[in-house]
Amino acid sequence: MEISEAIRHADIIVFAVWFNAVKELVQQYAIELQGKILVDPSNPIAPDEQGGFKKIIGDSESAGEIISSLLPQNAKLVKALGTLSVTSLVNAAFQKPANVLFYATDDSSIHADIEQLIHDNGFEPVHIGGIDQSIRIEVFGDLHEFGALGKTVTASEAEEKIQTTQLK
Repeated sequence: MEISEAIRHADIIVFAVWFNAVKELVQQYAIELQGKILVDPSNPIAPDEQGGFKKIIGDSESAGEIISSLLPQNAKLVKALGTLSVTSLVNAAFQKPANVLFYATDDSSIHADIEQLIHDNGFEPVHIGGIDQSIRIEVFGDLHEFGALGKTVTASEAEEKIQTTQLK
């Protein structure tokens, strides 16, 4: 099945690719994405010279806001599924108490769909606000495993962290 056909048949699309590829796909499939829910798990990073990663956009910019600015008419963006490493996604899913996956979106009409998607993957969904808060759940953000959070957390730990580090 071609990508454009797959998008036309889907209600929710997850482009699980690098940030720059998400930007290209959003532009390339703008017509097909109209009216769809797009989940963006990307992080705006690239390998650095020391074997780690570096941010490839400005320090105060977020992938979520950049992707949002590229969306076609009536498409709905959710920043989600990119706050944990592959190892954590495998090992932290379906635990008791449940570990959290954060999400950000400006569209309250899609909360139930996104929360179901996160539950189906073995995590407790926690909405942190609109796309303007997505920087918090991207790499190096205060609610990312490779940022200030530093680990997987349960819902009670997440709520405490969210309240103590609200963005101004």
